[in-house]
Amino acid sequence: MTSGQVGAPDVPGCLLRLGLFAPVAEGDRLAPVPASVASSRALQPYRQEIIATSRLLEELTSVFDAIERVYSDATESRLPGFTLLRGADVIHGAIDTAVTRCAKELMTAQPGGGRPAEILESSLQRNTEIIERGVRQRTLYQHSVRAHQPTFEYICKIVAAGGEVRTLDEMFDRLIICDRTVAFIPTSSAYEQEALEVREPAVVRFLSNIFDNAWSRGIPATLARERRPKLVASDLERALARMLVAGYTEEKIARDLGMSRRTIADHTSRLSRRLGSTSRAQLGYLIASRGLLEDTVEEVEAVGASQLIG
Repeated sequence: MTSGQVGAPDVPGCLLRLGLFAPVAEGDRLAPVPASVASSRALQPYRQEIIATSRLLEELTSVFDAIERVYSDATESRLPGFTLLRGADVIHGAIDTAVTRCAKELMTAQPGGGRPAEILESSLQRNTEIIERGVRQRTLYQHSVRAHQPTFEYICKIVAAGGEVRTLDEMFDRLIICDRTVAFIPTSSAYEQEALEVREPAVVRFLSNIFDNAWSRGIPATLARERRPKLVASDLERALARMLVAGYTEEKIARDLGMSRRTIADHTSRLSRRLGSTSRAQLGYLIASRGLLEDTVEEVEAVGASQLIG
């Protein structure tokens, strides 16, 4: 290739495809092309494609940034639907803030037995002030609190101030709802250390309906200071009987009814003597055969339909 030209048949196809040889004016001769020129020609389409893609990427990024700013401006005033609260101080602080801002209705469900006297004392003034502000306050306890002197006295004071209190045999976990807009629920049994603040409207509405349904079945606490009226005693007896038939242990029954294990053992013993049972199996049979699991019309009429549906 002394002349700087070669015949076309002598050039490998790969070199032709890379543009490293180009035809000359005369005949079928090919002349070599500098690698820098060939590479520039070969890579130019790809460079142009990269430039176009980069420009498109910049334009799309700008558009989505603008959309994000609009979305953030529209939602910045909204609180998150769910907030996990950790630590007793954080939980109590969030609840106190929500309760203080409560303007129309406060609904509280307090499962378990009697409350410590110091907690009742600190709660009395705050809850009385809430009622005086015109907030409707409804509280659900379990029947077992009627046997706890400090808690029952507290309930009587709340009712006297204008609050509403009802009791049930069994109940769900602790629940606090303020104005049907924010609710607080435990994430586990360790409520004092971790709780969930709920502001999602659909979930708060669902929790409010659960409370309302339980409230309609509750037995009102009145100023008559009758700790355990006939309907409450019957309600507890049916709950105990139902759990005995289901095979629950005394420990689980005590936990579900908010009573001590010893109290449950005493109730079970009295029920066994009344029915003439000599064993747990026979007791279950006698409970079912004697109709202790059935509600009676007379008991419901004893408190009046108006009291039950409030």
